Order: sequence, then structure tokens, then C-alpha cells
Amino acid sequence: MKKILMAIIALFVCAGVYAQKGEQAAGINLGYGSGSLHKSFKLGLEYKYNVTDAIRIAPSFDYFFKDLGTSLWDINANVHYLFDIKSVEGLKVYPLAGLTLLGYSGGDTSTGDTVLDEWYAEEYDDEESSSGSGVKFGGNIGAGVQYPVMENLDLSFEIKYQFVQDFDQVVFHIGAAYKF
Repeated sequence: MKKILMAIIALFVCAGVYAQKGEQAAGINLGYGSGSLHKSFKLGLEYKYNVTDAIRIAPSFDYFFKDLGTSLWDINANVHYLFDIKSVEGLKVYPLAGLTLLGYSGGDTSTGDTVLDEWYAEEYDDEESSSGSGVKFGGNIGAGVQYPVMENLDLSFEIKYQFVQDFDQVVFHIGAAYKF
């Protein structure tokens, strides 16, 4: 009985997932990243490609504006699993998971912010250095929702947590993507 019940549940989940295999979209987004060392607005670009009806890959690039003398950028490779919400036509929700490459560059290492100044002192261990930059790898986990406002235009909202050494942050954005 349990196997039959699980098969029925799996069938309903699979039936509720829908997107066109091979569908592509490109978009822009605006958002905010909030971490212990950096908090600022961001501007991003994203490409989406449906590998299957339910699975979509979504590489993206984000630039985070300067905060306390430090700016960030990241390149993400995320995977979305799309769920079609039948009660609202066209609405899709998705969990996401992926990898991130985060780059940072700082101006003056004496920012006036105690936490950031301590981090610079540990990271660079060089009192004569007045700037620093680097790249770190990490992971993403989060969720999103998208809704078509026109035949070829989707609006979306996404929130994710980026696990990056020294730069863990919550990032959210709203975006628009053109489907082609």
C-alpha cells in the first residue's frame, strides 16, 4: 500500500512540473546582498536553459556595488527544479542549488568598520597594503518564483544563501527575462 501511495504522489509531482524542454531566456535583475563584511545593491545578468521539462540551468553574473571600500562580483552556476502551480496559470516556483565564484576588491583597508578592518588585517597580514583583491569558491541554495506577464516575458523573485568563506550572504533579487 505504501508503494502505491508513493507512486501516486510521485505521479502528481511529475504531472505538476512543466516547462518547455529547450526553452531559453535571458534577463536582467536588481537586488541586494547582505553579509557580515559587505551589504549593497547588485545588478545582474542571467541566462536560463531548460535541459528537461523540469530541470533548468541558470548561469549568471552579478556585480555588487561598493560598501565600506569593497566591491564584489560573482559568477553562479545554478540548477532550478521547476514546479508549475496549477491554481495560478503560468506561475512556477523552484528550489535552486549551485556553485559560485566570488571576486572581491577593496580600496583602503582602513575602512573605519571594526569587523572589516580586522578581516583585512588577517587576510592580507601586511600593514603596508592599502588594497586587496581575491577570488573564493562557494555554494548557493535558495528558491524562486516566476510569473509570465507577456507571452515572452517573465518576472521573477529569487532569494538564496551564498556559502563563501568570509563572504557568506543572503542575496535576493527581482528580475525580468525574455524567452526566445
